[in-house]
Amino acid sequence: MPRYKRLFAYLKPYVPQIVLASFCTMLVAASTLLIAPLAGNAFKAIGDKDFQFLNLTAAGIIGLYFLKGLFTYGQEYLSYHVANKVIIDLRQELYRRLEKLSLDFYGKWHSGEIISRMMNDITTLQTTILTSFTAIVPQTILLIGLIGYIFWLNWRLSLLTFIALPLIVQVIRMFASELRHISERVQQKSADITSHVQETVSQIKTVQSFTMEEAEAAKFKKENDHAFQITMKAAQILSTQSPVIAFLQAIAAVGIVWYGGLEIIGGRLTLPQLISFATALGIMTDPGSTLSKSFTVFQQGMASAKRIFELLDAPVTVLDRPGAKPLPRIAGKVEFADVSFAYEKEPVLENINLTVEAGEMIALVGRTGSGKSTLVNLLPRFWDPRDGAVKIDGRDLREVTLESLRKQIAIVPQEIALFRGTIKENLRYGRPDATESEVINAAKAANAYNFITELPNGFETEVGERGAKLSGGEKQRIAIARAILRDPRLLILDEATSSLDVETESLLREALEKLMAGRTSFIIAHRLYTVEKASRVVVLDNGRIVEVGTHQELLARGGLYQYLSEIQLKNKA
Repeated sequence: MPRYKRLFAYLKPYVPQIVLASFCTMLVAASTLLIAPLAGNAFKAIGDKDFQFLNLTAAGIIGLYFLKGLFTYGQEYLSYHVANKVIIDLRQELYRRLEKLSLDFYGKWHSGEIISRMMNDITTLQTTILTSFTAIVPQTILLIGLIGYIFWLNWRLSLLTFIALPLIVQVIRMFASELRHISERVQQKSADITSHVQETVSQIKTVQSFTMEEAEAAKFKKENDHAFQITMKAAQILSTQSPVIAFLQAIAAVGIVWYGGLEIIGGRLTLPQLISFATALGIMTDPGSTLSKSFTVFQQGMASAKRIFELLDAPVTVLDRPGAKPLPRIAGKVEFADVSFAYEKEPVLENINLTVEAGEMIALVGRTGSGKSTLVNLLPRFWDPRDGAVKIDGRDLREVTLESLRKQIAIVPQEIALFRGTIKENLRYGRPDATESEVINAAKAANAYNFITELPNGFETEVGERGAKLSGGEKQRIAIARAILRDPRLLILDEATSSLDVETESLLREALEKLMAGRTSFIIAHRLYTVEKASRVVVLDNGRIVEVGTHQELLARGGLYQYLSEIQLKNKA
């Protein structure tokens, strides 16, 4: 579907406001059109020395401008209302789409690119919609009315006026085509700059610790300079367009004065009529110039619309199947049956067969890239397996609704990222209806209550962006408390690799034991304590399960697990 047709679909809910705005537009055009004949009448009154008629004409012109102002207010206010509502609807739909898109999408797209399309392109499109309502539509109506009026005055003079019109239209089309292409490049470069800034800010600690400020600044300058070059190409087109069109209009104006004089000499036109004609043409220069610039804005908006619709059209690869049923509260038995998975065409998991009984604690061990994270990401259906099936309590996860599945799972990631807001708001994330006592009990169970209450504002303490105001251990305990409050039947934990002080480590162990008690748990293990406590240890290598057993059993076998354990012990030593 063409982009402009898709945009029109967003206007349908606001047809009443559009109709009313259009009515105001008609009245604006009508009041403007009446000014030209009144101006001619004023000069006629001067020639006839009819001062009473001159006074009435002057009052009529002032009255028309007053009415035009009122109708313009109504037209522009309603236009702003519709345009802003459409943008809000579009932004909301885009946000909802981003929430539903699967992890494979976010693996391909830079966050800065997404943010740029969400903000910059939406803003550009908003300007385009406003321009369409406040400029293109009313000015087009006015222009059509003025053209009809001058043809009524003198069709010969009007034909001469429009000799240059096809050339002007062709020039506008040529500039519009060039500008549409360059606008797409400008928006893309804006997205690149946004990505660079977002990446630098999010990794500022790394940038500063490696003293890479100058190098990053140099890369940013290169991006900025490239953006300047592209923007100046757009400026060159814009700067050339207006004088070229103005020159063509000037040629037409000289021709009109010359031919109009001949018509008066020949008795086919009166001076008041020529003045009315010239007044109408003078009024026409404004809609003509406005439309020229508006079509430029329109082309920029269409370039942004293309980028926005690319996001809206991005496929959701994991979604509820037709007929999917809600998953009742689970016991927690998990089965991987002949599961294989690949990113694009790159195999990651091959023929995984594993049955985990309800309440078991499974430690996943393996080299980097062995498939541990991918395996646990199949449980909440961040991805679906290429072959085989993942089942909970005997039910294929693809046959149940995503919401009912994910509500029974809690994930404590390796890198804890809290949301901007208070500690209480972060604890309630996922369970906003939790009571005050439930929040406090969860904090106590996670050994987070003491440090929270020691803060000046307690549970109302602002955590900062991504929890920047808290230590790593504090953030981990809040994440554990959040998981406890959710009361999941299935737990996924990716242990942090960073070292913690002895006291914090002890508090975390105790909190994790409370969290895992009675729940089926999958832990990507990095600590000896974890694998010793696990019901079973599952060792992965190159996407396959190579060993399964307890910590002691696997050490006795002398396989990969023993080798990895020895390396870890040597590194600690």
